Amino acid sequence: MITVTLSDELEAEVIEAASRKGLSLDDYLAEICKEALSLELDRRRLQSYRDGMPGVSQERADAWLSDLAAGNRSECPR
Repeated sequence: MITVTLSDELEAEVIEAASRKGLSLDDYLAEICKEALSLELDRRRLQSYRDGMPGVSQERADAWLSDLAAGNRSECPR
């Protein structure tokens, strides 16, 4: 279990956002934390590529982008 202290304003915004998405507060916070971790992983991968690490094949990248365009969100290929 994790306990987080938010300002009153931020807490109200988070509660409102969860309500707009039709999620419980716990489910909404879990979802946005998962998304934030996924973005962090993508940023690290991008930095690795910029630092000269080998990238993914064009075919794998194209397949991932096609899935993303079709609404199937998944982790960026490695």
